[in-house]
Amino acid sequence: MTVAELLREGKVSRLMKITVLGTSGSGKTSFLRSLFGDDFVVSDVKRQDYLEGKANLTYTPIDVEESTTTVSMNQLGAMVIFTKSNQFEIMDINDGVDNLLSRAEDIDSFMTFSIFDTAGQERFDFMADICLKGSDAVILLADGSNVSSIEYLNYYIEKIKHEEIRSGKQIPVIIFMNKKDLSEKGLYLGGDFARTATSNEYEVFETTIKDPECFQLPLRILVNQIND
Repeated sequence: MTVAELLREGKVSRLMKITVLGTSGSGKTSFLRSLFGDDFVVSDVKRQDYLEGKANLTYTPIDVEESTTTVSMNQLGAMVIFTKSNQFEIMDINDGVDNLLSRAEDIDSFMTFSIFDTAGQERFDFMADICLKGSDAVILLADGSNVSSIEYLNYYIEKIKHEEIRSGKQIPVIIFMNKKDLSEKGLYLGGDFARTATSNEYEVFETTIKDPECFQLPLRILVNQIND
């Protein structure tokens, strides 16, 4: 059975749209890869750190040997499955469909999403406006070691508010204050810095891609907000 057949039979709800925004180097693509592994096909290229750091104050060149940057946009179809044992699973949509067909008795409910990961470089700012249109939720990421990256959150928040006015609906938002692991080096500024910078308007979660499990609770909260 294909996704189209599941949709026709009403077994899959309307495809939701989640947009991921953040400055260059905040960890957007790495966050999605921590969830989906190699299934998340990206348009990234190896970054030129000296040039980018010089031109873009929101980018911090730390541990950059393998660092890449997104060119334009990445996109993935995803499925969130809630099991009857209250487990929460997020996976590529094809794997999700396979699970639905093979674990029907174990699954309580599920939702399908289209996830958009936009380029964080300033010259691609227009992509945020494009991807925000029709969004059901937004995930904001900030480089927790960079003041400019954190302050840039307000730039995205203004865009979200404009989309809420345009669409006439409230858009759930969560913020990841990323790179918490850099606190060991004294470089991480802490979640309260982001909360103050954004006037405590949205929930802030301190995260690091080195611990993928730290994203699970925020994602569950976000999905619940979409359901409400």
